[in-house]
Amino acid sequence: MSVANGSRALGLRAALWIALGWWIGGWALFAFVVAPAAFGRLPSTRIAGQLVGPVLAVLHLYGAVAGIVLAALAWALARRGAAVWLPLAMSALCLVSHFGVTAQIEAIRELVFGPGGSPEIALRFQHLHRASMAIYTAVGLGGYALVWVHARADAR
Repeated sequence: MSVANGSRALGLRAALWIALGWWIGGWALFAFVVAPAAFGRLPSTRIAGQLVGPVLAVLHLYGAVAGIVLAALAWALARRGAAVWLPLAMSALCLVSHFGVTAQIEAIRELVFGPGGSPEIALRFQHLHRASMAIYTAVGLGGYALVWVHARADAR
């Protein structure tokens, strides 16, 4: 391997690890610090939701882009299989959560917490919130799986 190719591969690996670290770090900070602090300290779940909603939106959109970037970096490093399809799947889940689940939550949020609420709307909100959390957890676990995939590839 030439020095130029070695430097290129080193740069690609560094970019991959930075993008993956930001993704996992942001995901963990939200799950273990931001959300618990908001829901544990603010006077109502409505206010906490108003705080965490925009943060979650940024995480979803970053995840959508990061998944594509990570797949492209893996491809450029001649990594195939899970190194490519897993971040693309995680990216797709971020988009589904943001434009599907979260959008539906936002559409009914005022009904749930306002005077026009009903048991049916509350049940729908709970279902959507559980779906959002399940997707969030799946993407987070996918991030840790990607660490293993790329650490294994780098160890070769």
